Amino acid sequence: MIVASVDTTSQSYALGQVVGVLSVAVVAIVLLWRLTRSWRAPSTPVDGDRDGAMREASKRRLLTIGVTVLIAAVAGAKAAASYHPEPRASETSATVADSHGQGAQTAAARSAVLPDSFSGYQLMTGDAGQRAETAVLAGRKMPEGSKLGFYDKDGDGYLDLFVTVSSVEWSPKVRKEKADKSITQEFRDFFAGAKARDVTPFEPGPYGGGLSCGRSPSPGGDQAVCAWSDATTFGGVRTAAQTTLNDAAGLTLALRNATMR
Repeated sequence: MIVASVDTTSQSYALGQVVGVLSVAVVAIVLLWRLTRSWRAPSTPVDGDRDGAMREASKRRLLTIGVTVLIAAVAGAKAAASYHPEPRASETSATVADSHGQGAQTAAARSAVLPDSFSGYQLMTGDAGQRAETAVLAGRKMPEGSKLGFYDKDGDGYLDLFVTVSSVEWSPKVRKEKADKSITQEFRDFFAGAKARDVTPFEPGPYGGGLSCGRSPSPGGDQAVCAWSDATTFGGVRTAAQTTLNDAAGLTLALRNATMR
């Protein structure tokens, strides 16, 4: 249980790996000097050549110093190589291809607006939207910095897909979470809350970041749940009808592309 809660992508975890490597090196160096103490000490020569004994002791001390430097150098190189934390979500690149196919940094100018329609789905408003919101929230408060969208595909007034979108432009809390967590940790928390299994990553599309989908149990059978994340937004999507993860990922990508402005 404790191991499962460790974020192996975090900067603190990576720093812990570095400290562990350096601690082993420190222990090795201390043992080296303690175990060679008597060997390094000048001994009283039988032939009375005290200068020769001092020179021999000096050579042994320099050898010990050389081994110490070697251990420190190897440990330093290994520690540097072991430090590779995943960037925080706010540090991930957020690029979108322009009309010429060139990547352009647009994170600062982007905003999130839930579309009225996408891929045949229509945003539910009025009484139908209110009924869907009441059913989904079931008395719970909407998370700070988040907006909900409820979509109907066949025009029967019943919910077929809903999305929760949070953005750094709507809440300082979301901005702080983006600065504290990696995308991997965001996904881990989201899919754990949804009790999802078979979580699979998919191509995130032109806005970069990450996109994953999994299967979540429901009274009517498994439902597909997906999430996207980048430097400024996080979106969680659930389909009411059973569908494949590939199809759910395609819907999520279409919704994400339509949401980002």
